[in-house]
Amino acid sequence: MKKVCFFSLPGIDGVPGYRIESFDPTPYFSASPRWSLYDLMVGGINGYDKRRAMFAGAAGIDRLYRERDPAYRRMAGDFVERFRDFDLIFVLNYNFIHPEIWARELKRPIKVLGFGDDPYSTYLRGLPYLWAFDGAFHISPSYLDEMRFDAAFSRWHARSTWWPLVMARSERPAVADDAFFRDREIDVCYVGNPHPLKVDRLIRLKRHFGERMRIHGRWRFRGWAGVLRPLTGRAIYPHRVGALTTGERTALYWNCKIAFNMHVSEPRCETGNLRMYEAPAHGMLQVCDKAGADAHAGIFAPDAEAVFYDSLDDAIERIEHYAARPDERIAIARRGFERYWSEYEFDVNLLRLLRWAETLRDPPA
Repeated sequence: MKKVCFFSLPGIDGVPGYRIESFDPTPYFSASPRWSLYDLMVGGINGYDKRRAMFAGAAGIDRLYRERDPAYRRMAGDFVERFRDFDLIFVLNYNFIHPEIWARELKRPIKVLGFGDDPYSTYLRGLPYLWAFDGAFHISPSYLDEMRFDAAFSRWHARSTWWPLVMARSERPAVADDAFFRDREIDVCYVGNPHPLKVDRLIRLKRHFGERMRIHGRWRFRGWAGVLRPLTGRAIYPHRVGALTTGERTALYWNCKIAFNMHVSEPRCETGNLRMYEAPAHGMLQVCDKAGADAHAGIFAPDAEAVFYDSLDDAIERIEHYAARPDERIAIARRGFERYWSEYEFDVNLLRLLRWAETLRDPPA
């Protein structure tokens, strides 16, 4: 059985031929158990602990390593001791091990670096480490306006693959007949955290759809963060946004007709966030923004498995169109549903990545 470390997936059981573990660096640095991994990596309010801010990019890791920070040395030492004899190590989003440690002390495992928050973090948390890894995987198939990520990796002389961002197992509904797609009470929903650019768009959507649209996410100040936006010079979002448990989110998705999706970039760039797969997996019609190099079309076929928009006005028009035409909506939602469960389901997706990684030390084809 192959031994695998996959940071930051939790330990996953039941993958044939593989034992998968993970690693949490936060206890080595956290003074409070309330600190999350995200807090550790990007820094806290008022720079409460300088070491958290250092993790925002490669320069911070390099400083911890060169200054021989005691907490960092303990963490890195424990990581090396635990995983030096593993077969595969994957790191997604935040690499916390200095590349010199990867190169000098972790020679046996095949090492794969994930490019997750890209293209925004590519030159901050990706390329500085790439030389110490055997290969890389990318979440978004698009990199810039007209460049795909696989073309960028070729330019960087790195072996890479695309890994669709499906992070956890979910259960396929036992019955997916017309009633499963048709008998839904909510017109449109969006579940996500409040990036400023996204909230600006949600203001317009909520103003248009009103109670027909449900918006949820982990918004600060008990969900009232939108009301405080004028303090930073931004437009107000005058509604409370409630968080959902996993069960509540699943119930919402099974009762919603249309899932609105968007990415951060303006102009269009990356694609393939979690919502892009969650929406069709639950039988919703996805209405999503387009990507650079039209890479969205390789994930779900436009107007056949999902609907893609050019602008927010275009998105509103398309949502209204399909909300009023259930047969058209159901036909596209059903095809997206089948595409997800045949190609992107968690175990299928993960096994494809694991088996690809095992070939990285073979001569290039």
